[in-house]
Amino acid sequence: MKASLVSILLWILSLSIFAQDTLKIPAASNSWKEILTKKRGKVVVLWTRLEPFIYKEIKGKDTLISGIEADLLKEFFKLVSKEYQVKIDLIWQEVPYFSLVLTLISQKKGCYVGAAAFSITEERRKSVDFFLNYLPDITVMICNEAVPLYLDTNDFYKNAHKYVAYTATGSTYEKDLLSLQSKIKKFYPQIPPFEIRYAQEAENLIDLISNNSKAFGYIDLPIYLQYYQKKYNIKRQFLFKSIREGNAFMLPKNHDWHEPIKRITNTAQFTVIKNKILKNYMGQKNLEVVYDIYGGRGEQNIIQKEKAIQDQLLLEKQLENEKQQRLWLTSVIIAISIIFVILVVLGIYYYRYYIRERDNQILRIKNEEIEQKKAEIEAQRDEIEEKNKKISEALWQIQEQKKQLEELNESKDKFFSIIAHDLRSPINSLLGFTNLLSNYADAMTKEEVKKISNDLNHSLKNVLQLIEDLLTWARSQMGRVEFNPKVIVLNEVIREELELSVILFEKKEISLKYEVQPLLMTYADPNHIKFVLRNLLTNALKFTSRKGNVWVRAYEQNNKIWVEVEDNGVGMPESLKAKLFQIGGVKSSKGTDNEQGTGLGLLLCKEFIRKNNGEIWVESEEGKGSKFIFTLNKAE
Repeated sequence: MKASLVSILLWILSLSIFAQDTLKIPAASNSWKEILTKKRGKVVVLWTRLEPFIYKEIKGKDTLISGIEADLLKEFFKLVSKEYQVKIDLIWQEVPYFSLVLTLISQKKGCYVGAAAFSITEERRKSVDFFLNYLPDITVMICNEAVPLYLDTNDFYKNAHKYVAYTATGSTYEKDLLSLQSKIKKFYPQIPPFEIRYAQEAENLIDLISNNSKAFGYIDLPIYLQYYQKKYNIKRQFLFKSIREGNAFMLPKNHDWHEPIKRITNTAQFTVIKNKILKNYMGQKNLEVVYDIYGGRGEQNIIQKEKAIQDQLLLEKQLENEKQQRLWLTSVIIAISIIFVILVVLGIYYYRYYIRERDNQILRIKNEEIEQKKAEIEAQRDEIEEKNKKISEALWQIQEQKKQLEELNESKDKFFSIIAHDLRSPINSLLGFTNLLSNYADAMTKEEVKKISNDLNHSLKNVLQLIEDLLTWARSQMGRVEFNPKVIVLNEVIREELELSVILFEKKEISLKYEVQPLLMTYADPNHIKFVLRNLLTNALKFTSRKGNVWVRAYEQNNKIWVEVEDNGVGMPESLKAKLFQIGGVKSSKGTDNEQGTGLGLLLCKEFIRKNNGEIWVESEEGKGSKFIFTLNKAE
């Protein structure tokens, strides 16, 4: 028998390993902290069928996960989502074996929950954590109706080898049977042990015991009460029961759900919900029996309940016998009456059948004509509705396109009006310088000619920069600016731009300071970020007086990379801040040393930062300097 038991266990173990390899477990969120940070996440519930705790239920075309544990988990995570303002998706993954649920939860890391009316035991606590002890765990011994009811423990010990025990691998039912087997061997070593057979699923135990006249086994008290009331061929051996800490859900070791579990499960609201769910699936009387036995008061209650059901069955059987006797006494009269009635009815039926068939034939022809007309009308109506739908969609698209064109035209007109204004000044300067050279070149000294040449060169550079910025902005609007994001070390990008700019800052006697946190990694296009840094540094240089200060800072905050370019220059009024990054705000202005600008730089900065999933804004007060800030996503 030991060899047989070992082979069975090895077979079940091999099936479990095979199931783990073939079963595709959905991915869950890594932790509660991750869900709280991202404001959404996934929790995977690994479960195996065990009615009334958790099972599938067909309602119409939908397949629902129902039961005590299913409803408790739904309500718990609903309250967690509401309390912490997060969205949690529950993914229900059915597992074929009871023991496999425990194995998977002990191996998993992340937001996984095990559900199948698991008993809290110290042995299981070594590999998993339990939460939400929702019901006292009472296991009772049941047997087939043909097995005698034993009122003495030793009598059962002496006769147990005559029967077959059924259980599920890895369950507390199995542990109780093995414990019982050990006790019998201790007191009666000469008596052979009873045979233990294993069910594929714990829910099959009731059917196996009910269909075998020599079967017994352990089962949860709520399951027994439910099936007993359904008049299954089972009864209870009152001498044997086990009371444990309770039934609960399982979580992987080292999870971080302690705070939300404590906050939600300790509320009066959740207690009311839990009690309502238990009453809904178990009934008030059965629930009272469980708590009475748990408190040492319920044996008489359950005996009385079973006796009442047995009395009801006997009464029904007695009434059935009396009914059969009355039927037998009147059978002859009824038979004669039936024969006469049948003959009369057959005659009437034949006549009515003939008339009805004739009328039905006429009615079928009319109905077919009506159905044909109805089908034609339905087809025409569907065609009209489809055409109306297409017309509505076309009108909506036209309206949207019209709106977009109007917005584009308005932006284009405003933009070119600004550009025309900004081009007029440098072109007028060019005309003035060329007129001077044309009319007075012979009378000018070499130094005057050189000064005009330098001014011409400066004006041409400004015009060229304006045209380059204009072309860059136009390409960005048409989606033709290259975008090649990758993981970059932001420190190196900042260092390169500072090295290129330091000569200009020294020339204007401005102190350039920087504070950059080490090893800042981001996912972005390096050329875009360099363009933004170059423009912000140029603005700071332009609007900061000599002997001024400019600071460059970069650091990590709230899982983002923050970059600041701050100066103690002229600052800006609130009216300018509000439209600084808008197309209507494009306007060039001179710096503290009359430096020229295109007015397009900040507009392009905003385009590039948004392209890299960041944000940019300014903090400034007139006369007290400005601080430009932009953020980037931290590289994963």
